[in-house]
Amino acid sequence: MKLLLTSSGLSKRQIGEALQGMFDKSPSEVKVGFIPTAANIEPYSKDWVISQFNQLQRYGFYQIDIVDIAADGVDWRARLEECDMLWLSGGNTFYLLDQVRKNGFDEWLRENIDSKVYVGGSASSILMTPTIAVAGLEPGDENTVGISDLTGLGYVDFEIEPHCDAARIEAMKEYTERSDNAVYAIDDLTAIKVVDGNAEVISGGSWKLYKKVKSE
Repeated sequence: MKLLLTSSGLSKRQIGEALQGMFDKSPSEVKVGFIPTAANIEPYSKDWVISQFNQLQRYGFYQIDIVDIAADGVDWRARLEECDMLWLSGGNTFYLLDQVRKNGFDEWLRENIDSKVYVGGSASSILMTPTIAVAGLEPGDENTVGISDLTGLGYVDFEIEPHCDAARIEAMKEYTERSDNAVYAIDDLTAIKVVDGNAEVISGGSWKLYKKVKSE
């Protein structure tokens, strides 16, 4: 299993090069399935989504198919089967989790994760953790879909809070004391690479890991 869990995509050279190194072929040969679902209900400018296409091309990933798993009449399973990389955009974490469940992407991913490289950005990085509860912290995402089960997909045993400045990183200590999991608080220049369960922080900015101390 290969995951690259980012706050803001390939925002630093180290992160882009780490992604390149997760394939046994050149970036130009890699087929990317870009899944913008989390951004569907986000209003106003989508310049941050457009920048992710630019990031991919900057590091040589040119074969990009845009596949929305929430769109009617789209055989997303067949199209994603052909992809080497699954790139999920950021957006509303609650909406994303709801759509992942409703459309069966959670089950499909479980069957296909070992043959793909998964890249998450913000909401889609949180999706892969044990719970998406951090998405509701102020200022955070609005639970517009009204889901009460915040269980994430659980591919890693830690949580992630993206888009942290220095103050937010320190403030996450309080949340960690209430959580059952370790928490990475990361800024937009940081990502976490996970290969076969081994996590490695790649950063040109600031981050902090709050480890969960187990009681005796």
